[in-house]
Amino acid sequence: MAWQGRMPGALTDVVQQTVETVWATLLGLEVKRRPTPAGEAEQGWSGAVRISGAWDGEVRVQCSPELAHRAAAILFAIDRAAANVAQAEDALRELANVTGGNLMEVLPGPSTLSMPSVSNGADGAAQGLLPAIRRGPDYVRANGSP
Repeated sequence: MAWQGRMPGALTDVVQQTVETVWATLLGLEVKRRPTPAGEAEQGWSGAVRISGAWDGEVRVQCSPELAHRAAAILFAIDRAAANVAQAEDALRELANVTGGNLMEVLPGPSTLSMPSVSNGADGAAQGLLPAIRRGPDYVRANGSP
């Protein structure tokens, strides 16, 4: 594994590289890791997958509703104004699924990947979303949008 045997931040670097690759490949968007503003980390929409096995954890993609709709417009090749909530949720599921699948390649195995789940904050409850454990004060921005 590319990160094993290196300092603890090496896994964070691998996660960052994976996120950058997935967003650039699927959406053509550049992402950058930034400090999390106070109170912002738990807001917005989330797509998540669970990795279970030799490594156990959750991969969660969180973003603003606007960025979720923008991702849907790109993935479905439609105008931003035409992207609906269901498409935005599908886009988040896909981003979480592809990110989790790519991370499984560098994490200890064997492991399995759950079906993706989503929360759009509309009812305050996630559709199959598992609680996340945050590590570190970082998050990712895509072209300036959280």
